[in-house]
Amino acid sequence: MRPGAALLVLGLSAGCALAPVGVATRVVTTCPAPGEWVRAGRSEASSFADVVAAMGRHRIVLLGERHDARDDHRWQLHVVAALIADTRPVVLGFEAFPRTVQPVLDAWSVGELDVPELLERSQWRRNWPMEPNLYLPLLHLARMHRLPVVALNVPRETTRAVRRRGWDALTESKRHGLSTPAAAPAAYRERLETVYAAHRCGPAPEGAFDRFVEAQLVWDHAMAAALWRAADAHPDAVVVGIVGRGHAARPGGIDNQLAGLGAPLPFVLLTSDPTCEPGAAGGDVLFGVAPLASEQPPPAPSPCDAPDAPGAGSPP
Repeated sequence: MRPGAALLVLGLSAGCALAPVGVATRVVTTCPAPGEWVRAGRSEASSFADVVAAMGRHRIVLLGERHDARDDHRWQLHVVAALIADTRPVVLGFEAFPRTVQPVLDAWSVGELDVPELLERSQWRRNWPMEPNLYLPLLHLARMHRLPVVALNVPRETTRAVRRRGWDALTESKRHGLSTPAAAPAAYRERLETVYAAHRCGPAPEGAFDRFVEAQLVWDHAMAAALWRAADAHPDAVVVGIVGRGHAARPGGIDNQLAGLGAPLPFVLLTSDPTCEPGAAGGDVLFGVAPLASEQPPPAPSPCDAPDAPGAGSPP
């Protein structure tokens, strides 16, 4: 058995069930302890090797993050490193990069750029509001192993335009090759109502919430399309999406858009909520983290301070 934290085996929503684990380490009643994995809706804990094996049986895996949580990024690094060591080839896709900078990522993957060149040529500061040091360990891992790195997002101007005028108002050039996103399930709209309220300043104009939902659908659809295109281009690989947990979580995010494209459902991994509320809801497995108090992110700024920030409006 691979050394490491205990985990829980989960059934796969894509139709592939895991074999039961012989020895449970403890019963989990609410959420996993630090270092443990649990299956959504289950209580037994089991080995990291089981979860890694489950990832290896899927075409697409999503590692949902809280963008500003350092432990989420450390967790992603550990999971991807284990996947590289244990399974077939790996492709990494990042929400942080718009598809317009794909040539830059191609050059990075084969060792042609250093970090300053990567950040400058990808226009990191313009395209993503988080510190690059949160993502650089994964990017270095990809370069060391010569893994393909895929830009999953669309330029921020595209989602801004949808929020202001709607999808139908976009010209073909502004759609960046995307087809019309799949419709939003009712549960997805309900989840976004909370997000919208948290980012809204003052009374909402007529139709603003519908356009907000459209923008989120475009965001999810763009990432789903890029993930599926990468899976098609690398049929022997596991394509791992490094994305926000709101996009990864079910129902109605990337999984709904993949289904609309006729692609297999993703295998979704999330970290535990810091409040330890019940809930691997939205994922196949949940990992217990307990970030250091000194690393807790500062309170988010008011959305009224920067209503067009790249991350504004994105499900957490």
